[in-house]
Amino acid sequence: MPTASAMGKTYCPLCGWNRGETDRQTRLFLRLLPVLVVLFDAPLIVWVFIGHAEVPILAALGAIATIPAILVVLVVKGKIWIG
Repeated sequence: MPTASAMGKTYCPLCGWNRGETDRQTRLFLRLLPVLVVLFDAPLIVWVFIGHAEVPILAALGAIATIPAILVVLVVKGKIWIG
């Protein structure tokens, strides 16, 4: 039977082989994701609300804010293992 893949881990949808490990890794990632977003996006949001909207600094903070998106893609593709 062909296997399915979730976050870089293969599992069998019929018999449940390796399903528990895949579910555990997915839950860990979903708990970690909001922390990453807050950690990397909060400086940009605070900087804008304070009123220091200068283009070079906003560009740098915007680049830092894209790090969680890059991490999400790498984890979902299986290039980075968590847990």
